[in-house]
Amino acid sequence: MVANESDWEKVVKKGQEVCAACEAVLVSGADVVTALTFADGGFARRDLHPDCYSSDDDAIATWRWKRETELRPNARRLDLGFLSEFFKRLDGREDGQSRRVAWIVSLLLLRKKILKEVGRKATDDREVLELRFKKTERVYEVPDPLLDVEAMESIESDLSRIFNLEQAAPASAEGDAQESA
Repeated sequence: MVANESDWEKVVKKGQEVCAACEAVLVSGADVVTALTFADGGFARRDLHPDCYSSDDDAIATWRWKRETELRPNARRLDLGFLSEFFKRLDGREDGQSRRVAWIVSLLLLRKKILKEVGRKATDDREVLELRFKKTERVYEVPDPLLDVEAMESIESDLSRIFNLEQAAPASAEGDAQESA
């Protein structure tokens, strides 16, 4: 691992080839559970066989997916249910990275009309969005982390990699296919 590689970069790298629990190979076509945890001030991703995942795990969020049997040329679709759960679990976290990610995720959910803006207020020279999910009364407050355009694009790129939204990489000359899992 590169010494200056950020924690976020470690998380969003391609899916693991082996189960994080039993260390058996995650074969093509197999069901996989990915668990996203927050520890020591950073995010960590673990890919597991469904039987190896425990709901007692300290994961912030989990999602299930099927390992590709072959590469697809089209980008994958965003799982809005998982993204909504991820947003809820980021609520109340005060570290800078979680705040930045929560801001971007809230904007994505607003754009997809999953979240609804119910108000805005200013505190400590920052704008705070007041949001709620449709058919619920709970209001989430998301402070603007004052991101510049480059930071927003970087976080959006990281999220697309973490949620497997990038296009699959082409097969190498030896015929080994790389999965974007």
